[in-house]
Amino acid sequence: MFEPIEDTVAQYGSENSVIRQLHDVPPYRVYEIRLDNRRAVLKIDDHQRAHAADEGRVHEYVATDTSAPVPEVIAVGTDHYITAWHDEIACPSTQVDPQWAHAAGVWMGTLHDDTVGAFDGFGQPRNSDGDLSLTPHETWTDAIIERIAHHGQYLAPKGYGDVADAVEGFFRDHPTVFDGVGEPVLCHGDVHPEHHVRTGGDDCIAIDFEHAFVAPAEYDYWRTVMPYFEASDDVDETVTQAFQDGYESVRSFPGGYEERRPLYRLINWVAFLESLHLQKTVEKNKRMKMGEWMRERVYETLAEVRETVE
Repeated sequence: MFEPIEDTVAQYGSENSVIRQLHDVPPYRVYEIRLDNRRAVLKIDDHQRAHAADEGRVHEYVATDTSAPVPEVIAVGTDHYITAWHDEIACPSTQVDPQWAHAAGVWMGTLHDDTVGAFDGFGQPRNSDGDLSLTPHETWTDAIIERIAHHGQYLAPKGYGDVADAVEGFFRDHPTVFDGVGEPVLCHGDVHPEHHVRTGGDDCIAIDFEHAFVAPAEYDYWRTVMPYFEASDDVDETVTQAFQDGYESVRSFPGGYEERRPLYRLINWVAFLESLHLQKTVEKNKRMKMGEWMRERVYETLAEVRETVE
């Protein structure tokens, strides 16, 4: 199904080679490679759910059309893309502290500010004939319904089809819950120290656009704060405040984003359920327990949000 990694690298010249594997977490593999004596990084599909070409076009767009720092994109193929090597990214710190959070907030705010007005609607950016394209949804709710349905296709055979169906059904029944979210911007979707390396002061360089989405700015905020700040016992409120301060040094969040927090919890739980079972970074028995815990959180949150809208 997937060609040998050496064949992928060889198509870029006769002096190219694979140095080592950096990551092997479904649905991708990542390698350090050498292209004509230049160190580089190759990310390649390793699962039917992978979409490295889409990710590569997003990364390329950020590199060429925004001022949010990212490595240069060298090539984008049908199932992979290649970026320039950066020593800082090769050995990132995983510490979530106020200094990192402020810099990450500045980076995110810059990406959002630079992409205001760039897209006609909401949805998943794709690679199309060598360009970044978007089949836009007019409303954020419609984009979310499509996204949840996409997760549901994977989750149903895993025994979680009811979870995706329940969340999708809620948004279909309540199409106005996201009124006032603001304009679409390009969102990274997974801001974390492994993906956003602080290089000094408020400077960050970012990688990994696997979860990029054209969405309201608050989507990116809650995709960061919920899993990496609120869910960690090692992170206190000063980190969240530093992240927000960094972001708002560039631009402001739309009004009401805090009140919509439970809605984003629903969206995130469904996405995280797929990641839990697709990436398999947790051993099977624990994975099943975590999945059931997430299922319970979804239904609890659905009950909570229904009380506010019905």
